Amino acid sequence: MSASNTKNEKGKVKRSKPKNPPEEKVQAQAVRRALKEAVAKVDSPEKADEVIGKLEEKAAGKTAAEVEKKQPTITTLANAAQQVKEAVQSAPASKKTEKALEATAQVATTQDKRTREAVSEAAQAVLNPEQQGAPAEADPQKRDYLRQAVLKRLKPLDAVDARLFLAVNHLPHTRLLNALYYGLTFIFQGAAAWYVWVGITALYKRVTLKELFREVALPLAITGTLVDYPIKGYFKRRRPFITIIQAIVIGKKPGSWSFPSGHSAGAFAGAWLLNRKFPRWHGLRYLVASQVAFSRIYLGDHYPGDVLTGSLAGLLFAMFFGWLLAPKRHK
Repeated sequence: MSASNTKNEKGKVKRSKPKNPPEEKVQAQAVRRALKEAVAKVDSPEKADEVIGKLEEKAAGKTAAEVEKKQPTITTLANAAQQVKEAVQSAPASKKTEKALEATAQVATTQDKRTREAVSEAAQAVLNPEQQGAPAEADPQKRDYLRQAVLKRLKPLDAVDARLFLAVNHLPHTRLLNALYYGLTFIFQGAAAWYVWVGITALYKRVTLKELFREVALPLAITGTLVDYPIKGYFKRRRPFITIIQAIVIGKKPGSWSFPSGHSAGAFAGAWLLNRKFPRWHGLRYLVASQVAFSRIYLGDHYPGDVLTGSLAGLLFAMFFGWLLAPKRHK
């Protein structure tokens, strides 16, 4: 690999590293080529239905974490490209599209961030080039066959939810927005940011930590536990990136169920509980909560229905447990 050399004002040679290593471009291109050839074989709605039907059978009743456990370990983009290539080459002609999509989805679950992002970008270049602002690499009509095959298999309300998801999830994604929303969703994992807020508040407000624990932290913890475990476990809705092959996913894919959104529930529960205790900045807290909820769709982790339901559940649970655990004041 060669690096370009430039001279600074003192005449010294300054070495600069290339931003995109040629090896990575070559490996990513292999994934794109396999997907492009696979999509080219989807020449009718019937063929798209057949492909999506088989993929749906394999993913039925599984979370992203369960799918990931069955995949071989991938440590480099070269490994990922090789796995996709071998899956396509070993498949009979009638199953090449199915195998290409399946293998790409599998390697996109790798723990290696660099590989995961490169594979996702390669998939988007073929399956959703308009989002990248790039010329189409695959026939738009054939891509639409696949999209419609997914949507038609959903129940009416789920199909509406999926269309809304695609409308939001396919908004322009820039590096700045990706970093902003991924950072926001990261610090609000398990409502962590609100707990930090509680701790900081306890340091400079005339409020005891015990009081904040009972009136904010405990009801917030109960809300998060109820949403993330019994409720999600009961509905068992799959994540959009498992059901919708054109979903854009930024960052590591969550391994749990999708409905309702735990991030949204925690964000709005925390906002309400803190606003009740400290009314100042109430608008800012709700603005932050709404951005956390939006980030879950933008990042490709939740449907709008998951987010709206999670937000409402967070508010209702916060109100109930906040009232239940609040100190009873005697007249």
